Amino acid sequence: MKTDRRFFKELRIRQLRALVEIARRKSFSAVASYLKLSVVSVWRQVRSLEDEFEVKLVNAEGQQVTLTEEGRMLVEMSEPLVENFLSLRAAFADRRNRVPRRLTVAAPADILSDELPEPIKAYRKQFPDVELRLVDRPSRGAAAALLAGQADIAIIGMGIGMPDELEGAVDLRPLTRYSMALLCPAGHPLAGSKKLTLRQIAQHPLVLGSEDTSDRLLVDQTFKRAGLLEKIDVALSATRVLLIMRYVALDFGVALLAPGSHAPFKPKRGEKALISRDVSHLFGYEEVVLLRPKGGSKLPHIDAFCDLVANAMEAGGMVEQHPARQNLKS
Repeated sequence: MKTDRRFFKELRIRQLRALVEIARRKSFSAVASYLKLSVVSVWRQVRSLEDEFEVKLVNAEGQQVTLTEEGRMLVEMSEPLVENFLSLRAAFADRRNRVPRRLTVAAPADILSDELPEPIKAYRKQFPDVELRLVDRPSRGAAAALLAGQADIAIIGMGIGMPDELEGAVDLRPLTRYSMALLCPAGHPLAGSKKLTLRQIAQHPLVLGSEDTSDRLLVDQTFKRAGLLEKIDVALSATRVLLIMRYVALDFGVALLAPGSHAPFKPKRGEKALISRDVSHLFGYEEVVLLRPKGGSKLPHIDAFCDLVANAMEAGGMVEQHPARQNLKS
């Protein structure tokens, strides 16, 4: 039986991978940056596929690239092949125990301090040979580290909807969700108000998470929709929940945040006790999710960590279908 050598010479995994990444990232430049290639190289990979299959696979309009119907069909058929091939080397090395097993997890400081200690203790007991590294990053920074290949897992907070930079590039696992809360000192006018409104809250100095945190994004989006974003006074921006609580207790302002499972605040001398009020009817919820790169290595020691974290957080909170997950192929 005669084999068509030309097919094996011209149809290579890197060409299919370029097309799969175009489907995820929707521009030649974004794919080139991710694959560490030139834009011309990515363009040539796709053109070679078009020559091989004798069909048009992509449409380019300026910086945006969309798939044709044939392009979508080929991506659907080749994506599992590409993902399995990319994970083959790591899976083979893991099975042969030829290389040290490593796991890097990126997450915000409060998730690292409040949610992960117990799962990490259990994981280190089960996998003492794995080199576990933890990276403290705000939610957006943790997601960026994942996309850049600097982390194997990111555990982050999200508002409603999948950010554009993550759409199609990650697999998402919902963990829990936290109600947005208003924190104010005892005796504050908002502490006793019967029905809180956005306009009421906007009249007071605010102590908020930094702009790259998920709960801050919820706050800004809500005030923007109400036409109040330009009217709020942000007295302090911080990444740590404890720091925010401390300054609220000093009567520096009122906080809007998703405190999650943070330990109860203990005021120091001269600080006021804090009153917490649920404002999820105004600002919604922070969804906590676990992200892995789509097509990343499905190694047992990484899967085990994900399961430990999910079991621990699901036991301590309410898990619902994340709205963004409806747009993902899991």
